[in-house]
Amino acid sequence: MEQWNVMAKEPMIHNITDWTKLDQPQDVWEETDVSSMERSFGIHKYKEAYWSGGYVGVGRLFDQKKRPVYTNGREHVVVASSRYGMDPWQMLEAVMGDEEYDSYVEELERNGKFLFRVFYDQPLVRLAQEGQNTGDLLSALSFVSSCYLLCKKGLRKGLRYKHQNCPSRVRGRIDAAKNIRENTVKGRSDRFYCKYIDFTEDTVENRILKSALLTCKSMLAGRFSGNAQLHKRIAFCMHAFRRVKSVRIAAGDFHDASASGLYMYYKPVLKQARCIYSQKYHTYGTTGRQAVSRSVYTIPYMVNMESLFEFYARTAVKKVLQGSRYYLAPYSQKVWLQQGITKAEDAEHGTHLISYCIPDLIIYDRHKDGPVCVLDAKYKSYARTARSDSHQLLSYVLLTGVARCGFLFPGETTKLRRMETSASEYLAIRGSGLRYYELLLGNAPASEQNGKEEIFQMLER
Repeated sequence: MEQWNVMAKEPMIHNITDWTKLDQPQDVWEETDVSSMERSFGIHKYKEAYWSGGYVGVGRLFDQKKRPVYTNGREHVVVASSRYGMDPWQMLEAVMGDEEYDSYVEELERNGKFLFRVFYDQPLVRLAQEGQNTGDLLSALSFVSSCYLLCKKGLRKGLRYKHQNCPSRVRGRIDAAKNIRENTVKGRSDRFYCKYIDFTEDTVENRILKSALLTCKSMLAGRFSGNAQLHKRIAFCMHAFRRVKSVRIAAGDFHDASASGLYMYYKPVLKQARCIYSQKYHTYGTTGRQAVSRSVYTIPYMVNMESLFEFYARTAVKKVLQGSRYYLAPYSQKVWLQQGITKAEDAEHGTHLISYCIPDLIIYDRHKDGPVCVLDAKYKSYARTARSDSHQLLSYVLLTGVARCGFLFPGETTKLRRMETSASEYLAIRGSGLRYYELLLGNAPASEQNGKEEIFQMLER
């Protein structure tokens, strides 16, 4: 189809940052279908201006007829990065190593959201720089997660004819020709060469998935070598595929694979496997001392930075608190508004108040057997104040009864922000003894350790 002729001309790349006002080219944004997050890559209209959304990644723009947006035969491609300098790969690596990762993903799915999305149904996007070619890693991570969920549901089994030289007994029926050649002429009357139907997991679908899993394992070996949770998922899948042969997959195998009926859950995972099989990336190479620039093709993808920052904040704080008297409440723990209520069915209904709140982070003290601090992660600048944010945090304080509260914002390094008027690390809230903090959370490799002093200063001083 003409709209997918991505190889015709080099695309027009728009380098943008998330949550930023977009200027030129205005006509491109007007042609883009901003009513659909996926077709506009989060670009939306607000107060007669166009803004980027809270996503980073690489993706093409589409119009309202679901066709790629072109100008003079060149398609428009967005390459979005974080305006706060946050590295989504370091954050993803940390979050995917968290023991609560599965809970994060399940909660997002229940709310119709996502942590990251890979567009397997689109052709590869042509780029010009090797540093932008990160879609392959995300597609590998996505496949491992999908394959893990598939293996937990159970592998598909199929009926296959199997040939075997059976000792002592007949299984199925005897293959006369092969039995004479393999046994009779050799005087082995104790053996029977049989042909029988076997109900096995060694199907073409499972062979495809195992081959793709091994490819992804190789792709992730360098960047995610120390991620224990990821390796556990891969090991779980490899154990599930232990009875499946490791074979070289050909393009024709995908035509033989099917996913219907009870095994419809195979369909999206096979689609991902086919995309991984067909990926052909070209990177920068060298000829002698001269660098040779080649085109790069990457699969379109987008990362939800707001959700990722929330989970990264939990992961970073948990690492700091590990081994201390403090600990973090489980993810998505409900704080009920009504006194003495712990279950939804017991809560008062028909009131204008909601039944419960779910703070991002509640820190408990083992010595006091109760919460001491509540924090809310916001992927935004600390200078962008919002009435709803203030009400949200103060309602958490009211319900938990803590003496410390604050927000976590993205930053270049991890530190407590000093209040401008009081020149202190906290703001004393009038009439309550409550201390309010603003913690800037960076994602450089050393930031988590550097933030240890700041977090304990917030809890203990």
